[in-house]
Amino acid sequence: MIEKITFHENQLSSLSNIFLPSVIKELAKFGSSMRFDRILRHTLGENYQAIADLKLSSIYDLIYDYTQKKYPNEYVYKNVLANKILLGTHSLNTSFMLTEVGVKNSKADCVIVNGTFTAYEIKTKYDNLGRLLKQLDDYRKVFDKIYVVTDTDKVDKLTHLRDEGIGLLKLNTNGSISTIFESKSNKENVDLFYLFDILRRDEYLFIINKLTNEKVDVPNSEIYRYAKDIFVTLNKSEAYEEAVKIVKKRGDSKELKEFITNTPKSLKARAIETKLTHAEKKNFLSLLELKIKDIIKRDM
Repeated sequence: MIEKITFHENQLSSLSNIFLPSVIKELAKFGSSMRFDRILRHTLGENYQAIADLKLSSIYDLIYDYTQKKYPNEYVYKNVLANKILLGTHSLNTSFMLTEVGVKNSKADCVIVNGTFTAYEIKTKYDNLGRLLKQLDDYRKVFDKIYVVTDTDKVDKLTHLRDEGIGLLKLNTNGSISTIFESKSNKENVDLFYLFDILRRDEYLFIINKLTNEKVDVPNSEIYRYAKDIFVTLNKSEAYEEAVKIVKKRGDSKELKEFITNTPKSLKARAIETKLTHAEKKNFLSLLELKIKDIIKRDM
């Protein structure tokens, strides 16, 4: 039956909203989602019944496959990076992926931590390149390797990045990634002032204590400024190495690894970045095996 279901390109912008973290959170928390239901019913109309007997995991895979081929939005890029690089080239035992990592006035779409920080800035066929140079300049303050991941049509506009040490990757319609050219190491340009700000409080306090044997003992309101003043004086190479190690530990949770492993390929990136409780993760995995019509009944 799945082979007979098709979606038009003009439907995919709306249908891809079922991948939003807020929709997944609602499904995981309540076992149903009126928003999920509305997206499908409004977009598919009378064809809604054609998908009612599909499992939740199947509808996610089906819509993702069409989106990847006909409407490659930012989520598709993130998910390909999760599948092909984090889980393909690397593994959850050696690496972890962060999303929307803020540096100065920019946010790196994806950062994979695997012995170093590698940032990936996504520029889909629908994106403007106007802010790219400013974004890349910000990323040089924190990340060792930096790549732009883009569409075939934009490759020729970005070949100048080779001379700046930035890598260039191309997303293919079959979901694979081609390397146009590799990134060069940027470690010498890392600035501890900005590296500090991607760390959590417990992380930068641990690094300071390890490298200086000093415990930060000041009122809570003063910890950030006091710790940052110390952090920027650390040996840059040592501080960077410790930052990589400790950020990678965010993915050490056995529960998180099992959740990511057990979600379908279409949902790997969302499994990584959506904040769910233990009960919500368990509930969502069970929900993936239910038919759409049975999930919708819970909203009634």
